[in-house]
Amino acid sequence: MKTAFALALVALIFAGAAGAADKNVVKADTKEAFDKVAAGVRADMGPDGRYAYIKPDEREKVDASLAEMEKLFEANGSVDKMDKDTKVKLFNEQETVNAILTLRDKDRLICERGAQPGTRIVSTSCHTYGDLEAQREASAKFMNERPVTPCNAPSCVGK
Repeated sequence: MKTAFALALVALIFAGAAGAADKNVVKADTKEAFDKVAAGVRADMGPDGRYAYIKPDEREKVDASLAEMEKLFEANGSVDKMDKDTKVKLFNEQETVNAILTLRDKDRLICERGAQPGTRIVSTSCHTYGDLEAQREASAKFMNERPVTPCNAPSCVGK
């Protein structure tokens, strides 16, 4: 029973990872389709969006790649009208954007396998990237807002 459950869990994790790897966020073959996709990506990079945890330098790369793709579509209209070198350039820009957005997708599932604190029982723990980032931010906020009090008690002297 435990073996069947473990095999099913491993299959589920691999299926989720394979599905995420095949997922292209930015993919369009006409200027009109690209404009809709680019507007959606820019909106999703907002504070409450799907890519809210994108780093500032990554946001600059995504914006630059979207701008470059927009230029390519303005010059050619659609992928069908692009020459081979232009298609390669468009594909490379899409890959840059997709790699960053896939990494920072707050719905991306991250699973870790390890022993629970205080035991030797190994288990798998899965959380979304957004949940992990929210926990990290909450911990940092707690540590930064915590009042620091000097220790004047006799028991603190010499420590």
